[in-house]
Amino acid sequence: MAYTYEDVIPTLIENTTMQKRLLDGVHRTYLITPNEGYVLHDKRMDEPVIDRETGEETGEVVKVYRTSTATCPASYDFTENPWEFYAVPEDSVPADNIHGGGK
Repeated sequence: MAYTYEDVIPTLIENTTMQKRLLDGVHRTYLITPNEGYVLHDKRMDEPVIDRETGEETGEVVKVYRTSTATCPASYDFTENPWEFYAVPEDSVPADNIHGGGK
């Protein structure tokens, strides 16, 4: 078993670099990395706001961004974008909302 990688040009998510990861020549996943100075939103990392008194979710969500690479399956629908991948300038997001990449 051998992994190989192919660049996706043009990228499907603005301000990122993307690669296809292939296992024995079969496309399995995409790797999505924010460009320098950007962070990547990935809905799967968002955190629900919890009411301190009741311990219940309030319905609000804290959007979380990553400096690291995200992956998704080869079948991921970038038109629908259910995981809400998008990149924004790092300085436009509170530092507490940024995870990954050792920062």
